[in-house]
Amino acid sequence: MEKTCLCCKRRFKAHPAVRDQRYCSDPDCQKARKRKWQKEKLARDSDYRANQAEAQRQWRGRNKDYWREYRRRNPAYTERNRILQRERNRGRRSGKEIAKMDELKRKTVIPSGRYRLVPLCNLGIAKMDELIVELGVISEDFRFEVERL
Repeated sequence: MEKTCLCCKRRFKAHPAVRDQRYCSDPDCQKARKRKWQKEKLARDSDYRANQAEAQRQWRGRNKDYWREYRRRNPAYTERNRILQRERNRGRRSGKEIAKMDELKRKTVIPSGRYRLVPLCNLGIAKMDELIVELGVISEDFRFEVERL
């Protein structure tokens, strides 16, 4: 059966053993498929995220001079990075927002509702100083209103 590749938009013949094949066999399309899978896996699987972070930490430990050597071998990269950092610093000082890859996209961190606030230091002891609060989302940029009841 012929399908259209989600990456390159070209028609391809799907492999009969792969039911939901959406990418052709072109190496660039397969890289795009893998990047998409990894991004989704990182977003939804905390164990995978922790394992990836630990693997990166170990790699950095084994390759302490990687970035120093990379900058030494690629002076154009280093100069470009300096120029871009100066622009980011100017923007930060002027109050201009900087784009972030990991920003929340219209997801509320805490849903509106009533919550009990109890100091952690009192665990296992009668809760005489607990508070009942109501949290409500008041704007799309995720600021919360807190009211004491």
